[in-house]
Amino acid sequence: MSEDRSPDRPSEEDLREQAAFAARQSPSGIGAAVARSGYSEAGHFWECIVTDGNEWHFVEVIGVDLSPSPDLSTEDIKHGIERFAATLPEAHRLHTLLEANPLHVDRSGAVTD
Repeated sequence: MSEDRSPDRPSEEDLREQAAFAARQSPSGIGAAVARSGYSEAGHFWECIVTDGNEWHFVEVIGVDLSPSPDLSTEDIKHGIERFAATLPEAHRLHTLLEANPLHVDRSGAVTD
């Protein structure tokens, strides 16, 4: 991310902190923060930071049959990732989540692999 940020666009460090806070609160132990979203030929997408509180990585979430302006908030995407992570085996949960990358989200906010 660029050093020139608008007040509406948090720094990568701020996003990592948000994800780490979410990981501490989440029953899955995985937290997420949306770094960027957009629309491409493949559909709507969200680039997200995920963490278990110790290490962090980027994953992509792709909208399944969504319009360019889906009725999903960044909170829907973050919570969807955290709910999906809870379905993964506890041992090596973060790495299993990374292996499922890119993730997919439907109109209801359900995230799957």
